[in-house]
Amino acid sequence: MVRKTNEESDTQPVISLIGNKIDLEHMRTVKMEKHQRFCQENGLMSQFVSAKTGDSACLCFQRLAAEILGIKLSKAEMEQSQHVVKADIVNYSQELVARAVNPPRSSMCSVQ
Repeated sequence: MVRKTNEESDTQPVISLIGNKIDLEHMRTVKMEKHQRFCQENGLMSQFVSAKTGDSACLCFQRLAAEILGIKLSKAEMEQSQHVVKADIVNYSQELVARAVNPPRSSMCSVQ
C-alpha cells in the first residue's frame, strides 16, 4: 500500500505510521525497533501514542501537520503536549517486601 501510494503520486505524500501502547510496552504486538525500521525503509514518519492515556496523541497530529507545512517544531512545542505524571516515592520496609515475595502459607482452603 505504501509503495503504491508513493508510485501513484507526483509529490511525496506525508504518511505516518502510529504505534500504540506506549504505556504498555510488554503488550505491544510490533516492537518499537521493528516499527522504526519499517518507517525508515519506507520513508514514513514514526510515532507512538497511548490510546488508553492519550499520551502523545495531540503531539502526533501536531507533528504530522508540521511535516505537511514544512515547519520544524521546537522542543518546547513538542514537550507542551506531553503529560507529566507525578508520583510519590514509597519506601517499603524490608519486612513488607519479604512478605510479598514469600507470603505465609495457610493449610486451610475454602471454596464457596
